[in-house]
Amino acid sequence: MEKSLRILILAICVSFTVAAEEDPKLVNWISDNDTLPEMLPKHMLGKSNEEIQKAVLSAYTSQMQIVSEYSGHVYDPDFPYDYLKNEYSIPNTEAFQSNIELTFTNNIFKGLASYNENTIVLKWAPDQIETEIKWKDAGIRGNYVYSNATNYEQGKYHIQFENLKYLAYTTLSGNTMLYPASVPKSSISYESVKASFSKTVPEVNNVNDSPNLKYFIEDVAFQHIADNVAKSVHNNITIGIRQGIKKYIIFKNVSDPHFKGFNDIFPNGAQYWVDGIFTNGLDQTFLNVKDVFVDIANKNVSAATEFVLHKLSGDFTVTVSDGSKSSNRSANAEFTIGRIDMNSVSNMLDPKDCFTITDVVDTVVNISPSLSLAPEYNEIVAKKYAETLTNKFNTALCTALGKMIHPDSGKF
Repeated sequence: MEKSLRILILAICVSFTVAAEEDPKLVNWISDNDTLPEMLPKHMLGKSNEEIQKAVLSAYTSQMQIVSEYSGHVYDPDFPYDYLKNEYSIPNTEAFQSNIELTFTNNIFKGLASYNENTIVLKWAPDQIETEIKWKDAGIRGNYVYSNATNYEQGKYHIQFENLKYLAYTTLSGNTMLYPASVPKSSISYESVKASFSKTVPEVNNVNDSPNLKYFIEDVAFQHIADNVAKSVHNNITIGIRQGIKKYIIFKNVSDPHFKGFNDIFPNGAQYWVDGIFTNGLDQTFLNVKDVFVDIANKNVSAATEFVLHKLSGDFTVTVSDGSKSSNRSANAEFTIGRIDMNSVSNMLDPKDCFTITDVVDTVVNISPSLSLAPEYNEIVAKKYAETLTNKFNTALCTALGKMIHPDSGKF
């Protein structure tokens, strides 16, 4: 009963082949399809085979690095969604320019929660994430002290920005390990600004007219705003990457109840069949892009990719029959597999042009003693299971790789 229940639960959400499902987008991410590895040749026509090969190999390697990171973990709990804080404190700032000192204190930046646009773009070829957020209105309020040789004034100020924008680029394949603690202050820009002061300091509509104000806004405030926004959106970027890479992940969960069953005849003439195969360890997958071969004149951009599943284990049901239905006897069997080596060469411009060579290494099966089978029958079932897996992966891996390819890749 327990085994049936876990198979039913996993069967709902796990499949060996790449599924066509559309998950609800938890964040507003998009994939720049023109930067996909298989789409690069179409946009590099006129370039040499060597130039295309270098670009495709780099993009495909980066993509497979992300696949490797999330393989077996597509259905893990989502990272918590982060929200932009509406207010940030900007440090007290003393701006000295020529004969004027302008000090800004108690500085509060407001308006980040009310954005107009918030988009995360996955760019595969440059291995980049582009994050763009736009605000119609945002501003800073606080106190100021203005002083020069003849005047000293204290009051309140208000700096209002129109069409503020955050635009930053971070690494795609290195999102987990290399996400920056700081982004350039130039990540923040705006179309117009108006700074007003409560007393005699004149209103400023162009920061180039006030070097003190420009320093406070563009050097100090924007650096702190950019860094705080970058920190706030990191989890959301991670969610977008995991959803965006999902279609390229063959083994979506650590376990899979969909390995195909098989049947055969024992040396004593008894028939047997195996079903209910439950496999564990699919997160222990090694991926390696060996090379990319390009012959653009013949529309051939083939990737040689190695997939290795390490240390698989699981169980299945073995049923033995002596010829009549009443003689059927069933029992559980456990298995381990040292590794499954799969080497594929697939043409990114033609999903049908693909072949895979599979080698299943060190398959061990232990059938329950309740069937009273001779010990060598374990080896017979293990050998047949390895043959079944070989045949399965030789076909299914190419099918899965073909479904990953963008349908327009070969249309040129």
